[in-house]
Amino acid sequence: MLIVTNRNINQDRFENGVADEFAFGEQVNTKGPNEIRLAHAKKVKTGANSGDWRIKLVKEPRNLTAENLPSKHEFAALRKRLQKANKNCVFFIHGYNQSFQKNLEQSLLIEELYDVEVVAFSWPSNTGGFTTREYRDAKRTAQASVAALDATLMKLGAYHCGPFDREAQESCDVKLSLMAYSLGNFLLQNYVRDALYENDANIFANIVLCQADVDHPGHQYWVDAIETGKRIYITINENDWVLKWSDSNFQKDRLGRTARGLIAQKPNYYDFTDGPGVERTHGLFYADTNATIKTFFKTVLNGKRPDDSLDLFYDDINNSWRF
Repeated sequence: MLIVTNRNINQDRFENGVADEFAFGEQVNTKGPNEIRLAHAKKVKTGANSGDWRIKLVKEPRNLTAENLPSKHEFAALRKRLQKANKNCVFFIHGYNQSFQKNLEQSLLIEELYDVEVVAFSWPSNTGGFTTREYRDAKRTAQASVAALDATLMKLGAYHCGPFDREAQESCDVKLSLMAYSLGNFLLQNYVRDALYENDANIFANIVLCQADVDHPGHQYWVDAIETGKRIYITINENDWVLKWSDSNFQKDRLGRTARGLIAQKPNYYDFTDGPGVERTHGLFYADTNATIKTFFKTVLNGKRPDDSLDLFYDDINNSWRF
């Protein structure tokens, strides 16, 4: 998978350009939060080193030009790789308290569960310290990472999606989707509200706001400002234990835990509360809950629209799909 990150590089973990899962740390890049680096991550599947991660940093030329930008090469290569494998792609923004190692494992799980390739936007959300303070530090880091996300999406659109002319789209039908998970939605929210935002998100067929750790009141203003290729999906679990803790941290109701006031115009709300096996689950996209939720994520993360085969009904009073 391809990693895009503004984390600090642990140079001491690299040998001949290759490192383990500790290749990146829990602070922003030493050059600042706007500095992004690209890397390839692969988990060894066989042999004595089975289970180990191999992280290879994409080299940057000493003198950068418009023609030798690493992002230009890597995103173009990604397009060709997806076309050849006939796979779709998910741009994944992880949530709070995710070390680089945990981010790798979550991203790999998305690839394995939904038969997609993941581009992981990895930001330092696990800085350590007293939990409440760390959470607030993570929110500040998310705000500081807006420019890094903006630069990434701008380059992704220019170098990966740009070559997707109509003929190419008809021949391979590769789709890009974005999933922001938990506090990753706070980063996305700040990006959409920022002056830097110029509708770069319209490169994505679907955008999934999974168990969003953001304020529910007023969410319609920034969610409806998102320009996407097709659709926006918001998932809800009123019993979500992680968002319950976040709720209690002197904050307003969390979007991913509130099944009322669903008044935004653009998104499709999916309320999975009380579904089989859901209970207090926060990680709906990877937890072993039920086939309906798995089918939902497999569908939307592959850039498609859920159909009537899902065992859900539309509640027109609450404006959401429910069990």
